[in-house]
Amino acid sequence: MRSKTISLILCLMVLIVSACTPQATPLATEAIEPTAPMATAVLPQATEAPVEPRTLTVSAAASLTESFTELGALFESLNPGVTVTLNFAGSQDLAQQIEQGAEVDVFASANTKYMDAVIETGRVDSSAASTFATNRLAVIYPAENPGEISQLADLAKPGLKLVLADVSVPVGKYSADFLDKASADPAFGEKFKEDVLSNVVSYEENVKAVLTKIVLGEGDAGIVYVTDITPDAAEKVVKLDIPDALNTVATYPLAPLADAKYPELAQAFVDFVLSSQGQEVLSGYGFLPPPNKPETAAPITITDALGREVTLAAAPQRIVIAGRASTLLGDAVYLFPQATGRVVAVSGTTQGQSGTGDFLTLVDPAFTDKVKFDTNVGPEAVAAEQPDVVLMKSYMAETLGTPLEALNIPVVYLDLETPEQYTRDLAILGQLFQDEARATELSQYYLDQVQGVADAIAAAPDAKQPRTLLLYYSSRDGEIAFNVAPKTWIQTVMTHQAGGAPVWEDIELGQGWTKVNFEQVAAWDPEYIFIIYYTGNPDEVVSQLKDDPNWQALSAVQAGKLLAFPKDYYSWDQPDTRWVLGMRWLAQQLQPELFADVDMQAEARAFFSRWYNIDDAVFDESIQPRLQGDL
Repeated sequence: MRSKTISLILCLMVLIVSACTPQATPLATEAIEPTAPMATAVLPQATEAPVEPRTLTVSAAASLTESFTELGALFESLNPGVTVTLNFAGSQDLAQQIEQGAEVDVFASANTKYMDAVIETGRVDSSAASTFATNRLAVIYPAENPGEISQLADLAKPGLKLVLADVSVPVGKYSADFLDKASADPAFGEKFKEDVLSNVVSYEENVKAVLTKIVLGEGDAGIVYVTDITPDAAEKVVKLDIPDALNTVATYPLAPLADAKYPELAQAFVDFVLSSQGQEVLSGYGFLPPPNKPETAAPITITDALGREVTLAAAPQRIVIAGRASTLLGDAVYLFPQATGRVVAVSGTTQGQSGTGDFLTLVDPAFTDKVKFDTNVGPEAVAAEQPDVVLMKSYMAETLGTPLEALNIPVVYLDLETPEQYTRDLAILGQLFQDEARATELSQYYLDQVQGVADAIAAAPDAKQPRTLLLYYSSRDGEIAFNVAPKTWIQTVMTHQAGGAPVWEDIELGQGWTKVNFEQVAAWDPEYIFIIYYTGNPDEVVSQLKDDPNWQALSAVQAGKLLAFPKDYYSWDQPDTRWVLGMRWLAQQLQPELFADVDMQAEARAFFSRWYNIDDAVFDESIQPRLQGDL
């Protein structure tokens, strides 16, 4: 009897101890149903030891302040002992902090650019990043409406006080994209962006600062994300919707840091945000769900510039640009933001020996670390980079393309030599990057630029077509030479587009540059002469020619119409992405009465901002000092 009593007491003690021992509470997967498979959704469970206090540091875009504050509190309630520390700022600031070694466990960005920048540092694995939400823009103004705003066109009213985010932060870039799209819409007019930007009274470092200024009445209008118009803010501001055709859908990625202090905890937070409960919280703040992703990668078939059908197993993640003219090819590829994370190797992308540097270092933070080839690279060196696809010019097919295909490496050929080829080849790149919308937008931009010049010239039927000469100056091996382009090349095409008459079309031209002597130039005696110099400063050449007695006898020199063709890193006359800048500049010179109000430096600034996301500070530091020619 005594032994049974003792046994009973011992059993009761065991039960009491078990009931009183603290247990770590795992992420409640039965209450949180993920929208995507969760790699590690359950946190480690302590069986006997007390809960270990743990701090999770989450750096999130400023536009996520309210939603992530709630998500952090919920995550803490589901995981006793866990404290979520939230760091909110502009995505570019957060990315810079991480790049500089800040101790962060999870990063949530308001666009893919800054997530890609962190991935390039190695602190985030590319496979770990997931899109968890999308957002869109809206115009807001104070409830009192001091600017008397009733429609988007009112943003251009003189005297309106507009507050925008700086273009270095995602919402600022998206706002600039909206203004570009509106300016291309006849309903707003091509000066809409210029007029709107003239009303800007301040550029803020993040979207919350824009909202605050409008709430406090320090501006008549601002552009924010729709999610920033919280119930509290909605009592103080009025929202004006931006239609889909002009809007930009912001994509929000998040990822655990590869060196997170508690990797499983960081992944659990990411999974929580992606779960149905996390998505419900985000939806409550106006965020849209992430786009549906295919469960398996689907093959894509591309018809390249040679008319060949090339089938890839999936959208390529390792892209190599190889062969000659990679400078021009690389600039076109990097018109697509996805190129930053997918281009792994390139042939030389500097122009000759001009010493102007490599433009793509401004676009791709990791470009200096990518593999570089010579332009005469062989197939073995290319194959060593294990590319999913190799991009090259069509004329490289025999020397490099065919040997690569013999190694079962897919090759896609591009031309990108004429305006028509630009439209076609941008569509090919759109397929390659699975971003047909970007390709369409780019093609329309180039078409609009050409049509704008054509319409202005057509509207002036009496406009004269001055006799024009474009000369490519070279000094290879100490031998001075002047050359003219074939009839089909873009230098000849843009001369026609700009309203000029190319005098060199009356001689027999070859398939490449044709050398001409001074006697031939003097026989033509054109009204305008433009000097192109790829490997040096064209201003210096023009200055030397003006001092030459022989050239002083030419009509163009006497009339002050011997001019240097503009360039920055690369010359604007060639079939680089900049060719539309060259065409518009040439039209301004040949038809000054039609394009007197064109500011080419401002247009260059807008071009690099819109298509390469280069802000004013980078333009002023890296592009402005390199501008040469008669701008």
